[in-house]
Amino acid sequence: MGVTKTGRTYIRPASPKTKAWQKLVEAACCDLTPLQPPYEVNIVFRFTSPQKPSRKYPSRNDIDKLARTVCDGLVNGEIIEDDRHIIRLSAQKEYGTEGAVITVRSLSD
Repeated sequence: MGVTKTGRTYIRPASPKTKAWQKLVEAACCDLTPLQPPYEVNIVFRFTSPQKPSRKYPSRNDIDKLARTVCDGLVNGEIIEDDRHIIRLSAQKEYGTEGAVITVRSLSD
């Protein structure tokens, strides 16, 4: 978290790649119909396996920061109104073809 000269706080990006990920999510939302809150979001992040993995699962990248970036992209892509309306969030990391599978569902009646 950072603080501006005027004393306002803000969250620093997790990595320089955050903006690029966010823009990809925004672009994927461009032809979709906005959903009504509340929301359920499921995300599967896939990472290319290293030639000699030290673990059987991907351990690079914080899953919470990855999910935050996706949620911000969904808001900026105008598919959801605000990420504070997400009441169910599921995220997982696995080895596979690099990318992400994102499912967003409105839970409104």
